[in-house]
Amino acid sequence: MVVTITHNGYVKRVPIKSYEKQRRGGKGKVAVTTHDDDFIEKFFVSNTHDTLMFVTNMGQLYWLKVYKIPEGSRTAKGKAVVNLINLRPDEKIMEIIPTPDFDESKSLVFFTRNGIIKRTSLSEFSNIRSNGVRAIVLDDLDEIVTAKIADVDTQYLMIFTSMGQCIRFEIEKTRDQGRSTRGVRGIKFKHDIDFVVDADVVNNEEQELLTVSEKGIGKRTTVEEYRLTNRAGSGVISMKLSPKTGNVIGEVLVDDTQDLMLLTSIGKMIRVDMQSIRKAGRNTAGVIIVNVDKNDKVVSIAKCPKEDEEIELDENGNIIRYTEDGEILESISIELDTKTPTLLDVIEIEEDNLEKGEEE
Repeated sequence: MVVTITHNGYVKRVPIKSYEKQRRGGKGKVAVTTHDDDFIEKFFVSNTHDTLMFVTNMGQLYWLKVYKIPEGSRTAKGKAVVNLINLRPDEKIMEIIPTPDFDESKSLVFFTRNGIIKRTSLSEFSNIRSNGVRAIVLDDLDEIVTAKIADVDTQYLMIFTSMGQCIRFEIEKTRDQGRSTRGVRGIKFKHDIDFVVDADVVNNEEQELLTVSEKGIGKRTTVEEYRLTNRAGSGVISMKLSPKTGNVIGEVLVDDTQDLMLLTSIGKMIRVDMQSIRKAGRNTAGVIIVNVDKNDKVVSIAKCPKEDEEIELDENGNIIRYTEDGEILESISIELDTKTPTLLDVIEIEEDNLEKGEEE
């Protein structure tokens, strides 16, 4: 199945057959239809027995099996997630995480607004309950900002604040804790009014981060430029702020195969090609990504599939490649035993195979 989740919280699953080729030698376009004020934020291939984990601002974690998601056509809007899980009043979904298993080698890392971080073995969440479970004990006036899965490849954790601080430390600086625990200090704020706006798990120093501010200013910076420090420090400057930039609102790990979608306070959405944003040093303001009106500001960013991204999958979810004459060259399998593949994995697998072909 292909599962799509929109920014406004609509989810649906579509049979892979809907994305197969329409004619010999052609490609099945990955196409979905959303309303003008919405866009596809997550897109992945999964088995029907895979699990979606929903992490809320109140520290609760809910589950939903893929087969329980209503099936729809490529052009269907989907169903609101809030109608599929039992959320409390004023509870908001902060992160949706797909997983095919609850392997003990993986952990779920929670980041809170007040700078607390907590890592819990993914196996702790294997017993699915309809009303969800408490994933972290939150202090008063604190809430979850985001949550990420860390695996054996994860080396660093990074936390970003509204006033331009960022800390990078080794994942080993945090130990696994049980579900009913508070966690530990991840970052110390230089200003009392500062707070965490985003965080990420990073595999290596060659990866790039795209940081964006309220006034549409952004920059790409390699991870190695953020000095490695101990946990609970104040970190380093992530962006040089001024009235022209506004405060930092978020960051994403750069992937040139995806676009960046920006949402403003008046409901305007802007799609930007990540390749068009140039690299800049850590302690710089960056460049204008989008022009924001005087009384408007960017409030949210997310990665999304490119509008013209095209792949073709067979009935087993494998990528089909063709010769120039339209003959099937090979079928590239997608391994589901280690993680749930995303559209990015599909593209990366295809590129790896093309490089191998060139070498031969």
